[in-house]
Amino acid sequence: MKSARILCALLAGAALTAQGQAQPLGRLFLSPQQRAQLDAQRYGPPPPDPALAAPTPPPPPPPAPPVELNGVVQRSSGRSTVWLNQEAQNEPHNRLARDKPGTLTLRLSNGQAVLLKPGQRYDPASGTVTEVQETPP
Repeated sequence: MKSARILCALLAGAALTAQGQAQPLGRLFLSPQQRAQLDAQRYGPPPPDPALAAPTPPPPPPPAPPVELNGVVQRSSGRSTVWLNQEAQNEPHNRLARDKPGTLTLRLSNGQAVLLKPGQRYDPASGTVTEVQETPP
């Protein structure tokens, strides 16, 4: 008799379990839209997509290195040699000034002209001409 009661209790429990599973549980987690809305409330709006963002402009090119006029030789034939940054240039695109002997007219890429004497340096970053200081050995 006891075994019949236990058997009936087990069957009744199994029937109740089967009825509980027959009902749909519904959505256990939120939909993607609801999750996005909760995330936006919690963390703020999502960051912009970098693929859609405007490209950043490239950085400006570094300034040109300083130009130092080391020496000038002008021949009687009219041809000349100048030394810029310790390199001889026989036919420079920069011309010697006619009214100032030994002075070089340095043409810049922006069209400006700078006059340099031997021993002077032009710094494009600052736009200044300075005297080169000899350092004793």
